[in-house]
Amino acid sequence: MENNNPVMVITGTSKGIGRGMAEHYLAKGYIVFGCSRGPATFERENYHHHQLDIGDEKQVREWVRAVKKSARKIDVLVCNAGVVESALQMTVTPGTLVDLYLRTNFAGTYYVCREVAKVMLLQRAGRIITISSIMTRLHEPGTSLYSATKSAIVEMTKVLARELAPLGVTCNVVAPSMILTESALAFGDEWQKHMLEKQTLKREITIDEICNVISFFVRPESGCITGEVIHMGLVS
Repeated sequence: MENNNPVMVITGTSKGIGRGMAEHYLAKGYIVFGCSRGPATFERENYHHHQLDIGDEKQVREWVRAVKKSARKIDVLVCNAGVVESALQMTVTPGTLVDLYLRTNFAGTYYVCREVAKVMLLQRAGRIITISSIMTRLHEPGTSLYSATKSAIVEMTKVLARELAPLGVTCNVVAPSMILTESALAFGDEWQKHMLEKQTLKREITIDEICNVISFFVRPESGCITGEVIHMGLVS
């Protein structure tokens, strides 16, 4: 694949924020490589979907190598994939959920960042953006697993930012507030109302607003910005 279009890799593109991001950047002229555990849920020109489990180290390595072979480069990585399976308090949270959150939210993000970073190091250029959450600042009961894994992503991204800085690769974090994805809707109206009250801005944010922050990090003029976290909708 010979191209002059920027190449973006986005995880978790079958639904929600990930799909919205993919469609947004496809409209901006990007070539987008996405992934999810299931098959593609949409088709667009310049969109390439891979079915894999990002918690599987071997599958991630093979996927990133395939992307590099096809596109010849990776300009931007957005690590979005994650699970929000429950709002159980810690004392009743089973080990199966602990394993699931650690495997997908943290290990999956770690593996994807690691493999894409290898490509960007050789290029001596690239932008890595991980997705955290304002939940890491709210300490809300029932979010111990989700918040802990999202906090781990923040620390991992900051360390990676220092490791990659000498070679022209930046790493930053976007921490959105509530957006009405399928996961948020599944928790019901009362939960949504409660969480909106916790925010500084008492409204849902949009995909375009999230993409605006990502685009800021991606701009050439943002090459001096790395290791930063943008909390959306919250004064923390």
